[in-house]
Amino acid sequence: MSKYLENVSKWISRGTAVLAALCLLVMVFSLLDGVFFRYVLNASLTWSDEVAVLAFSWSIFLFSSVMVQEQGHVRITLLLAALPRPLEVSLEKISCILVLLFGALMVWAGWQFVGFTATQVSPALRYPLWLQTAAIPVSGALIVLHSLVLLFQPVPAKASEEKAS
Repeated sequence: MSKYLENVSKWISRGTAVLAALCLLVMVFSLLDGVFFRYVLNASLTWSDEVAVLAFSWSIFLFSSVMVQEQGHVRITLLLAALPRPLEVSLEKISCILVLLFGALMVWAGWQFVGFTATQVSPALRYPLWLQTAAIPVSGALIVLHSLVLLFQPVPAKASEEKAS
């Protein structure tokens, strides 16, 4: 069951990374359009900045969940590697629990924020602002999922322990 959940987490993470990369492309092209129209054609676009901010918000939050799955956030692994194995494993599990709790907080607070922005619209495009703020609880849910999978993942042996056996 653990391998199945790991595979599901990896596939969700890959899909999330593709979606976040597409958001980044939308952001870049939106900003380039804005610059081109403003400085080359001398006609400003009213929508390009709003599209860029929307795409940027989603890409940042989606990539943060991918980094949780890949354990790619900043960590002090040098300190962990110097600790005895049981303590190292315990601290890794505590770290997973803290990240899980942070993800759960993102879901809760993000959902509150989505509710707060439910009736608001963006100034130029008039899209509902909850589309932008929904990135927070969605990312939080993905972080919770990836953290749970990491938390219940079997602990791999250290390279030095594998050579000794």
